[in-house]
Amino acid sequence: MSNIMVKEADLKKLAYNKLHNAGLDEKTANEVVDVLVFADATGVHSHGVIRVEHYCNRIAHGGLNVHANFSIEQISPSVAIFDSDDGMGHSGLIAATEHAIDLADKTGLGWVSVKNTSHCGALAYYMHKITNAGMIGIAMTQTDTCVAPYGGAEKFLGTNPIAFGFPVEGSTPMILDMATSATAFGKLLYAKETGKPIGENLAIDKNGNMTTDPNQVENLLPFGLHKGSGLALAIDALTGVLMGANFSNHIHKMYGDYDKMRKLASLVIAINPRKLGTLGFAGVMAMMVNELHEVKPAPGVEKVLAPNDTQVIYNAQCDKDGIPVPESVFSFLNS
Repeated sequence: MSNIMVKEADLKKLAYNKLHNAGLDEKTANEVVDVLVFADATGVHSHGVIRVEHYCNRIAHGGLNVHANFSIEQISPSVAIFDSDDGMGHSGLIAATEHAIDLADKTGLGWVSVKNTSHCGALAYYMHKITNAGMIGIAMTQTDTCVAPYGGAEKFLGTNPIAFGFPVEGSTPMILDMATSATAFGKLLYAKETGKPIGENLAIDKNGNMTTDPNQVENLLPFGLHKGSGLALAIDALTGVLMGANFSNHIHKMYGDYDKMRKLASLVIAINPRKLGTLGFAGVMAMMVNELHEVKPAPGVEKVLAPNDTQVIYNAQCDKDGIPVPESVFSFLNS
């Protein structure tokens, strides 16, 4: 299936209209759209406007609270619990991130655990907010299960992503945003939409055998074998278990259980290097990234890259040519 190139402003308008008509207020719809189009514009189409139809379905079935009333319980000067009231996860995590930044500005650290939330999109978006404030960011969230643990033939883990963000003086921030599965579930959905196979050693079929056919995938695999498996468990513990939420196979499915609030948990952390006495942190980060780029590349590699360099390059191309959107997704947004 072919892609249609769409200018960022036009894509935002299309997605906004769908979500606003589905029941989201103007502020919330704009926040969700900003996160989704950010993902598409940086090449993370698995977390982009491909998700709009799902959110509309869940809203229609009552599985999202379009009148969410966020609240914050301040546990200590640096630690807070943010209740997302079953609203849109994007808006909840934006508010939680802003609160974490405020706490870190005062105390050096902002730890905000989020409960009663839903799918929040690409974590890199929130890392940009924190790095724009000159701070270091960490975020993680649990998901429903679609990953077989290391050595297992059935699902027990979510894709449970984690992200880190670091300000870099005179340049874009260095951001690492990754699923703990060998590939993101959304990339599987994108492969189905575009009719393309997925890579090797990413997923298994219903018999536990490796497959590259997205339509035959029963479960994904963790990245790095036992390492990704262990990290996914740790993230579920730091989010769901810590907040008294469901974990693992007890979590309501994103694609299914449309009438149920998902009750997910997330965590966002902001660290203020200035409060730690490291006034030149962003400058040293610039030195680190520059020296990384100067590392002698391996045969067949043009240049050693920082984690999000490809996203920065992709974004510049989208600014010029527009954002590629699968034809089926574009048709839904225009319907």
